[in-house]
Amino acid sequence: MARKIRGFERVLDAPALFAVAYDEIGSSIYFALGIVAAAALGLTPAVLLGTGLVFLLVAVSYAEGTAAIPETGGAATFARRGFNDLVGFVTGWALGLDYLIVIALSALFLPHYVAAALSVPDLRDGPWDVLVAVVVIAVIAGARLLRHTRLHRAGLAIALLDLAVQTLVVVLGLALLFSPETLTDGLSLAPGQSWSDLLFAIPLGMLAFTGLETVANLAEEAREPGRTLPRSLFSAIGLVVLLTVLVATVGVTAFPAADGSTALADEWLEAPIAGIVTAFEGDLPATVVDILRIVVGLSGALILFAAAATSMSGCTRLAHSMGEHGMLPRGFGRFERRTLVSREAIVAIALVAIGIVVVTGIAGDDVEFLASVFSFGVLLAFTLAQLAVISLRRREPDLRR
Repeated sequence: MARKIRGFERVLDAPALFAVAYDEIGSSIYFALGIVAAAALGLTPAVLLGTGLVFLLVAVSYAEGTAAIPETGGAATFARRGFNDLVGFVTGWALGLDYLIVIALSALFLPHYVAAALSVPDLRDGPWDVLVAVVVIAVIAGARLLRHTRLHRAGLAIALLDLAVQTLVVVLGLALLFSPETLTDGLSLAPGQSWSDLLFAIPLGMLAFTGLETVANLAEEAREPGRTLPRSLFSAIGLVVLLTVLVATVGVTAFPAADGSTALADEWLEAPIAGIVTAFEGDLPATVVDILRIVVGLSGALILFAAAATSMSGCTRLAHSMGEHGMLPRGFGRFERRTLVSREAIVAIALVAIGIVVVTGIAGDDVEFLASVFSFGVLLAFTLAQLAVISLRRREPDLRR
């Protein structure tokens, strides 16, 4: 007799959830810093601090929602239960698009960090960066099709490595590059910068804090979702917000704005953290700078790979939830013994993400457009998620919270 597929199992404890949360959210700075700096310039740390505080408030709503409804689906599930299927459908599609953009951006920026680490400049240009990104997405999808893997087991080691690397960059940056005058000068509109640029930068800042939805989608696999999910979320988000603001502070003092632009958003748009390391030249021995460049480049590539993998995992779980409730083809909501989630969902998500990467490459690596679309989708989804949590208090007051 064939063994019955049990579906999602409650196997994730607090360290595993923290690892997923940190890997997803902490990886964002590797591709978001340059994009946000292009619009915010010297105000980048202030923009990221403001959006980080908003993100913490949104996390409170997600913590309540996942404790009340410990099911996969995240905000789409909150919206469906709090309002109706139509609102859940809109929320789910917005989040699905955001997942695909995060997978594409993570894969597109990965070869740029490898190029910085190994001094292979060709990887920073098309079509090689696009080709590597396509291979990365294909490898992740292929691994998921071969066997259901628990990536969180390695995620904690990656999270600790990245935490150490980012802390080292911040400490060296504050000691060697920090300039109070440069930071103060940046706290006003720069020549060539307008209020519209700043207003555009504020929603872009949400790109630096992706991953909340991925953790919420693991509610059905958490051992104690009402306790471990909030703890994991807030500890990871608190660390990420602090490090993001400090890294941005180092970045804008290392590359101050001039003539309405900054090298952080021009030369180093696709690898801003690696760019910060190059600013240590002259203050540290060349050998030390080379070692730092290799460490930052390879660790950045590793956490971006992990982010793309966990984003694909989160997206397949969202597709499973939407398939179960008729918002996607029913086949997407099926469990399978080898892959756990539907193979159709894995293949479809990989193909669409690859399509986004290829189109972006054809369009001249227009990552700012992808970031803009992401910002629209995430603000829509976060707003509906919070309204849904409020609605659930009235519609289902007896839910455990």
